[in-house]
Amino acid sequence: MELIADLGEKSGGEYIFDRKYLVDLTNNLHTLLLRMVNGLNLIANKRYMELYSTLDRIFQPLEAELRGRLLLSEEMPLVIALNELPLDHPELTGGKANTLGRAIQSLKLPVPDGFVITTRAYRKFLEINHLEERIHAWLESWAAGEQDAGQTSRQIQYSILAGLVGRELAAEIRRHAAREEVFWAVRSSAYGEDGELSFAGLHDSRLHVPSGKILSAYKEVLASLYSREALIYRQKMGLLGEEAAMAVLCQETIISRAAGAMHTLDLSNPAANRLVIYAAFGWGRTVVEGSGPVDRFVVEKDPPHRIVEREIAAKEFMFRPKPGGGEEKVAVPRDERQQPSLKDEAIGTLVKWGLSLERYFKRPQEIEWAQDEAGKLWLVQSRFMTISRTVIPPPENIAEITSRYPIIIKGQGTVAHAGVGCGPVYQVDSDAKLSRFPEGAVLVVKYTAPWLTPAVPKAAAIIAERGSAAGHLATIAREFRVPTLVGVEGACERLREGEKITVDTKQRVVYAGRVKELLQYELVQAPAFEETHEFRQLRRLLKRIAPLHLIDPQAPDFTPQGCESVHDVIRFIHEKAVNELMDLPRFLKRFRGVKIFSLISEVPLDLKILDLGGGIDPNVQGSQIRVEHIRSLPLKALWEGVSEPGVWSTEPVAVDFRGLMSSLTKTWAEAPGATAYEGFNLAVVSGVYMNLHLRLGYHLNLVDARMHPEPHHNHIYFRFVGGVTDITRRSRRAQLLAHILSKFQFKVDVKGDLVVARVLHLPQEEMAERLKVVGRLIGFTRQLDIQLKSDADIPQFMESFFSRNSQAGETPLA
Repeated sequence: MELIADLGEKSGGEYIFDRKYLVDLTNNLHTLLLRMVNGLNLIANKRYMELYSTLDRIFQPLEAELRGRLLLSEEMPLVIALNELPLDHPELTGGKANTLGRAIQSLKLPVPDGFVITTRAYRKFLEINHLEERIHAWLESWAAGEQDAGQTSRQIQYSILAGLVGRELAAEIRRHAAREEVFWAVRSSAYGEDGELSFAGLHDSRLHVPSGKILSAYKEVLASLYSREALIYRQKMGLLGEEAAMAVLCQETIISRAAGAMHTLDLSNPAANRLVIYAAFGWGRTVVEGSGPVDRFVVEKDPPHRIVEREIAAKEFMFRPKPGGGEEKVAVPRDERQQPSLKDEAIGTLVKWGLSLERYFKRPQEIEWAQDEAGKLWLVQSRFMTISRTVIPPPENIAEITSRYPIIIKGQGTVAHAGVGCGPVYQVDSDAKLSRFPEGAVLVVKYTAPWLTPAVPKAAAIIAERGSAAGHLATIAREFRVPTLVGVEGACERLREGEKITVDTKQRVVYAGRVKELLQYELVQAPAFEETHEFRQLRRLLKRIAPLHLIDPQAPDFTPQGCESVHDVIRFIHEKAVNELMDLPRFLKRFRGVKIFSLISEVPLDLKILDLGGGIDPNVQGSQIRVEHIRSLPLKALWEGVSEPGVWSTEPVAVDFRGLMSSLTKTWAEAPGATAYEGFNLAVVSGVYMNLHLRLGYHLNLVDARMHPEPHHNHIYFRFVGGVTDITRRSRRAQLLAHILSKFQFKVDVKGDLVVARVLHLPQEEMAERLKVVGRLIGFTRQLDIQLKSDADIPQFMESFFSRNSQAGETPLA
């Protein structure tokens, strides 16, 4: 997990690395996982041999990636609707389509309907026409100086235009373009296009194409991938030949009364915090190609978005669609030439779009838009603006300027992702507040946790009092380029709800108000390393290494076949290894050298302890130990809570007739999550780790915890299920547990009488306090399902627990 975390940190763009780092890390991961699979099969008597083929399945694509080949699964579609794009696969749909897919799905912006002919379709086209090896040979000849770029381009383009689309692909395209009355804009969406690399103007588009000619238009756009200019551009940008892949975006033609572009940064005055809208009548070609005079509107980014400059040009001609396809240049009526092509209301809508796109993509945007004859605005395209470094203020000026602003916090915390963000403070301590998180706010929390992930794409910055720069939330923040600072003591008290602040995580400074010069400086910086081949390769590797899909051990896909990533394999091995240790009779029969200790305690639990090393005093003689012999930090902390005076009552509880009948008819098999192990309770421990299974009557407690000196290694996983009464009363106890645990910053899920609670990445001392709480809960709620006769009893028992807890020195945190 440390190797995966390191890979995630590198993806933030603050660290320089080379291809050797990627190769070495991938090889190390493979070696470590092989050892883990070997170890699991050793203790499980070779019952998980299938994991070897799972490793091959996962690592073969990683090795292919490192050899420079773009990875496209055979299961990926040839053609897919624009509103159904898988956003985590830009290699399938290309940069332009992926951006529009995000605008549709994440930002809910109006985008013309259409579909994408994917990069897998491109690969299939090459395969059908036996072009892959020929193209490779021509590119090799050019690289060796045997022919020039122009000759190479002509050879490849002629071969593509003469190729066959193929029956399967042609049928898929025709199915998506079935309506004969619709005309299409057929546009390039090459891999990497409009992302870190723009390819602006290097690939072709075909406008107003009738459905019957869409296949020939498709091949023309494919061929533009190998234009002379595109070949030279890719060579300069370090793109390997194997990375060249063309998806094609097909969208319904918008018959526009006006169209144009918008720059969310005014390049003529970057410090002014303004954006610029360009507009003309008809199609946007006049604006994009600069073939005629256009209207220009300069608008302030800050509300109320005042239009500070308004230039209305004499627009003599415009481009419009021809009835049978294609376009034509026509004259603008004389009485309209001096009229503005865009009204103020439409300008206001475009400004909101621009700010939303800029905030989401964390970079200034160059946006193309169109307004149809009914007045509706459509987003046509959005890409990163290419910005000259000459517009950036010198760093020494920035330091001088920022010194004039009041500072709230300085020099605290650890940088999880470097950057600058500004917005109102919004503190989240519950699911309800999370669901209302506003676009552009600064997320301020006590602890980083995976459940906060939905707020990350909307956040201008993140500040946490506790957490790890290598944790899950930090990884997501880096993916979305959200400036993030963790370990900022007292942030929740010092940052008032709704207060506008500017967060500079690079310098670990939080300013009061909006530091516009600092924001401008950060916005126009071009992250050059993020445009290298190695960085793009790292991001693709990370998608196959870091995600965790296997969450629930009870799910039917919790199998070797269900593992989709390196992280999944680690999760599967951990779960199955713990299960093997739980089957004590079989385990002890095969590993007779492993010693099991019996804990002698006043608490009435028959607890056996298996020490993996460092968990029990090494000077202990015999197999019986007392609490003072425990060296495992998690078990020590939990037992302190379990054995708290008054927590563990052995008094009999009166059972009413309904509860009695329920207990008489209940069997343990009814409880979800019941294990095959019967008999005593078990704790598997080391110095910093504990996996505890406690069966108390008809309910089961599982606690998996780690207390490492480095907080990002730490976790508590608590699972509770079962009870003696009917499901209604058992569910009440589950709700009580959930209410109490959530007050101590656990993320809790409840299903019937099953409670699953997690807390992550806290320092050792805070993990110890929470384990004490779990220990107290295990004793406190042992027979509560019998006593919880109505929902009205829940608050009473919560108050009782917190009263006892405060006497023990613990108070809830939320």
